[in-house]
Amino acid sequence: MMKQDYQDALRRVLDAHTESALRTLAGLFPRLPEKAREIQFGIFPDQGGEGTFSVVIGLDGPDLYVLNKAIQEYRSLFDVVHGENGVSPPVPMFSQEPAYCVQDAIADTAADWIEALWERAGRGVSPLPALVYADEDYGTDLPRLLPAK
Repeated sequence: MMKQDYQDALRRVLDAHTESALRTLAGLFPRLPEKAREIQFGIFPDQGGEGTFSVVIGLDGPDLYVLNKAIQEYRSLFDVVHGENGVSPPVPMFSQEPAYCVQDAIADTAADWIEALWERAGRGVSPLPALVYADEDYGTDLPRLLPAK
């Protein structure tokens, strides 16, 4: 699968989860602790490059444990899970390494999706700015800053 085809297929899967992600963000904002300084969207591609990943929300500020415990119910924005019948949701998977870095493609595509979510439900609503980053410095144009208002 060519990189653009893969990213298009992956974006369709992410777009199918947009409404759920928007509900998560709507629940998150009223629960932001006063001491939080920034919302952080972390993209965690699997290290093997097979195509699984998670998008997790965290907060930055003093006493990270307390801050993130306050939003525990709203930390998972998207997660690919291995089950008895394969992966859920059904993202495109790789059994062989393609000619491009799968982790970069995942990070870039997920970051674009997060930005679209932010435009719909974060900008002008969130009292805090946000940062989008990928684990292990994956992605070709990350981190990205997202303004609050």
